[in-house]
Amino acid sequence: MLKNIFNKGFNNQVDALGLSVFRVLYAILLFCETSQLYTFRHIIYDKEPFAYVGEIDITFIFFFWFVVLGLLTLGLFTRLATILNYIFGVIIFSSAQYFEYHIFYTYVTINFLLLFIPISRVFSLDSMIKKVKYTTVNHNYQIDRKVLEINYLAIIFGGIALVYFDSVFMKLSSPMWLHGLGMWLPSSLPMVTWNDTSMLLNQEWLMKFLGYFVIVFEGVFIFLFWFKRLRVPLMLIGIFFHIGIIIIYPIPWFALTVIAIYLLMMPEGFWIKLSALIKSKSPSYRFYYDAECPLCAKVAVVIKHLDVFNRIDCLSVQQHAENDLALSNIDEEKLLVNIHGVMSNGSLYMGYDAYRKLFQQLIYTFPIAILMGLPGLSILGKKLYKYIAGDRLTQRCTSENCFLPVYTLPPSSTTDILVKGWNTINISKAFWKGLLLLMFFFQFLVIWTTPMIQSKISKNSSFNQLERLVYYKTKFWTKKFLGITRHTVFLNDHFYNYQFIYKISCINGTRETLVPLTNTNGMPDNYNYGALWCNYTFNVAFNLNKKLPDKNSLNKGIKLYCQQYLKDTKLKKDNLHFVVYVKQIDIPSKWESDFLKKQNSKRWLIASRGSYIKNDIQFVWSAKMDSIFNNIK
Repeated sequence: MLKNIFNKGFNNQVDALGLSVFRVLYAILLFCETSQLYTFRHIIYDKEPFAYVGEIDITFIFFFWFVVLGLLTLGLFTRLATILNYIFGVIIFSSAQYFEYHIFYTYVTINFLLLFIPISRVFSLDSMIKKVKYTTVNHNYQIDRKVLEINYLAIIFGGIALVYFDSVFMKLSSPMWLHGLGMWLPSSLPMVTWNDTSMLLNQEWLMKFLGYFVIVFEGVFIFLFWFKRLRVPLMLIGIFFHIGIIIIYPIPWFALTVIAIYLLMMPEGFWIKLSALIKSKSPSYRFYYDAECPLCAKVAVVIKHLDVFNRIDCLSVQQHAENDLALSNIDEEKLLVNIHGVMSNGSLYMGYDAYRKLFQQLIYTFPIAILMGLPGLSILGKKLYKYIAGDRLTQRCTSENCFLPVYTLPPSSTTDILVKGWNTINISKAFWKGLLLLMFFFQFLVIWTTPMIQSKISKNSSFNQLERLVYYKTKFWTKKFLGITRHTVFLNDHFYNYQFIYKISCINGTRETLVPLTNTNGMPDNYNYGALWCNYTFNVAFNLNKKLPDKNSLNKGIKLYCQQYLKDTKLKKDNLHFVVYVKQIDIPSKWESDFLKKQNSKRWLIASRGSYIKNDIQFVWSAKMDSIFNNIK
């Protein structure tokens, strides 16, 4: 039974609309993530920040990547776009060494999987081009919308299931999670949360239940999401948790990306019904074309493809014009050589105006219709249309004299290639089984080295030594190119010995403003989200590798963010200096009511002052802070 359920994902064919929706959402969210990296590129990628970018200016890569993400959103040149998207992702994410966070690896995994998934089968310009290419006056080519269900499940498997499964083994070796504090403790620390949710945090039973429930949910997800009936409940639970992440933690693009992956678990009929819901019940504009003209037939295909709201009814003059009262006084020859459009109220439009009305009725192209109506563009457009229509008056385009190329129809997915049974469907099934098994194997190598497993087996056993050898030989490549790695998200190590949080103020003359890293409570501010939050919170304010506050990391990191602030505000360096404030916080070992409010109310003390000396910001720490740094072990 379990084998049959598992195999259904590789054998079932479903509509591809959900994949196209994911393509658009994912490309937009990845653009939002990379836009932040671009904005702070001098801090992240410059060899000497704000002074020397290095041998390669990564700005150009971002510009090309933004174009690629635009192509992905539109579904244009999709195969090439997915290849470039994968390459740029590997370069950009692996280069942000001190700014990486766990969603980077998910991006790499998904970018890799998208190389093989038909994400542009529908709702894309590529599918429109394909329809136009193979459509003739005698044959209206239709795209096969059906794809193997594994194309949906592979993204869920790589983007969520493997991540959760690995994360569980780390959580089960963490006292914080084992004591039920995994949800409560991070949400109760000022530097981790950007909203005060004390109303929920003060419910001890709820916080502990959610903490244990997360462990169970992540542990069983990889096994349960294969069951079709369980997908919607799993999806709703997952979306619920990630909406909570958006509210509580400053990692919005991570949460929204995972929600986009969860939407792939929607039933097939949902997207079809949603698509039908946004469409008009009846078209509002009748667009007439010459059915015997190959070029006109292709134009009709383009219009039908772009008409996502079902506002346009493309009709042939030969079959439908005689039944339209608005066209009763126009002879057929004139209808064939000049475009006509009729609104549902009977209003008639001809030539250039018919196309302008068409763009208006498509709704999302309404701005184009406005531009076409501007005096200068209108005159130019009408002249251009008159020139084209004049050629049709001389010689009307038909199959006999309009020599557009006719292409042989592409083979179907069930057409055998050389060998019987060797078709794209069967090749895809075998490919996905092999790839997902390989991905699970590499993730297993990572899981095997977790403290939970290593504490229970002999480190000197032959199998353990062989496994660790394979792991250390492959971990660099699998992490960099497949996004498969260890997922240590919110464990004890992130907070052990985390004693101090900081806020930085810029004093310009008599005016004092906060550098938007942390607010007056010590919670993340405008700069401090996503990759920058991970950098500032766990590399600058606290050195996660050393598991202690580090003076050198603070000096270097704070200076960079101050320089970014000056770049953004364009403040002059004259009569300018910075003040770093510090307050000591507690790290709880058990649940406590109103813990976050208590940390927020603690008093700030001056820890350091910074000023420009020889075009560089230099900080002088207070004697008390110097003493603390010198005595931290």
